[in-house]
Amino acid sequence: MSTGAAPPPQRGPGVAVVLAAGRGERLRAGGIATPKPLLRIHGVSLAERLVRTLLKVAAIERIVVSVGWEAERVRAHFESIGRRCGIAMEFVHASDWHLGNGASARAAAGATGEEPFLLAMSDHVFAPGLVSDLIAEAPGPGAVRLAVDRDKAGIFDLEDVTRVRLAEGRIAAIGKGLASWDAADTGVFYCSSGLYEALERTAAAGEHGVSGAVAALAAGGRAIAVDVSGRWWRDVDTPSALQDAEERLLREAGRKRTDGPVARHLNRPLSRRLTRVVVRTPLSPNQVSMIVFALACMAAACMAAEPYWSLAAGGLLAQLSSIVDGCDGEVSRLRLEQTAFGGWLDAVLDRYADALVLFGLAWHAMYDNPPEICIAAGFASVLGTFLNSYTADRHDHLVRDGASAGIRIGRDVRMLAVAAGAVLDQPLAALWLVALSMNGEVARRIFIYWRRSGTGRATST
Repeated sequence: MSTGAAPPPQRGPGVAVVLAAGRGERLRAGGIATPKPLLRIHGVSLAERLVRTLLKVAAIERIVVSVGWEAERVRAHFESIGRRCGIAMEFVHASDWHLGNGASARAAAGATGEEPFLLAMSDHVFAPGLVSDLIAEAPGPGAVRLAVDRDKAGIFDLEDVTRVRLAEGRIAAIGKGLASWDAADTGVFYCSSGLYEALERTAAAGEHGVSGAVAALAAGGRAIAVDVSGRWWRDVDTPSALQDAEERLLREAGRKRTDGPVARHLNRPLSRRLTRVVVRTPLSPNQVSMIVFALACMAAACMAAEPYWSLAAGGLLAQLSSIVDGCDGEVSRLRLEQTAFGGWLDAVLDRYADALVLFGLAWHAMYDNPPEICIAAGFASVLGTFLNSYTADRHDHLVRDGASAGIRIGRDVRMLAVAAGAVLDQPLAALWLVALSMNGEVARRIFIYWRRSGTGRATST
């Protein structure tokens, strides 16, 4: 399963401000004393997850980090992230950070320049698409754009969330104590320098929260709500929120629209359990891909041997390799480490593995069947398998574009057919089943794409 490559970042703010000055009182009350930016989810700190998420979406050139409590430790961690991610890190010290996150944000005044900037909390986790929606349009002069979530049922901590009342796409009121409200503040902002002006005014009045400054801007019609409902996010400020974020990120990493039925209902539930362990080890996604390939080679060697027990063991190893094949992509998505090379390497190794497994099955079939029939079945299965893989990209594009492309018959189905045929001691039947299903799926995809492309009038690519 391909680890995939991240699309190039869209244009947008060149600067991001990250608030990392707070002490995390609710986490400390729950027995977690580590500074929030350094807390790890699936082996990646909240700080690094935030930075990589922003860089994945926006063409950010530098990040300004506001530090306060345990400033040196937090600063050292962000500096190491900057070196790994190749992004310039600048730091401001919020001496009055204990007053509220508005004081931490105010410390960045003068460090962001005149252009709009992103503002995010270091203890928030969110899907990259949330940022994409937010930066689709720049804030007006003196204005702020805030990503808000209308899905109240999906909010984890409904009692503590900052509430937002809306009026015709603008923020009418914001605060934790609102009785009547429409959406939740996700903690991600796209700001003009007007935010600093509002922070100064509200600080003079004794209000030291970012929400207070946004409320002041809202009074002048300069606080815009950007609906990001459906985009996942979490404010990780309690142990239970931390645990929930871990579970949700794992589910999101193991969810792909292009999964076939076997992958979705059998392989993914098992691969996620393995990924939970693998992601805490030093293994890279590419190393996981190599392990999957080794399992497939072992499966092929076992199936090529004559004893039934070896054939059955090979079938089980083939299915195991199919399950573990989901882990490399899940690990790369959890760590935000998708690369073009990783996806390409995984695809190449999968093709080698497919050929070897089918060859081993065909070799075993020749012990009890005429060689010419086994060779024909093996050739037809390998041909169908390779063309099935070749046509998958176009089919998957149709699925991503919202077209109804039916059930995806691919590698997950193929490996389960091989495993079943081996365990049931029916290698030749399994080869013919793979040949018919894979070539039949190729024909179906050709027809779907021909029909979608204007009855065959599209130019060749």
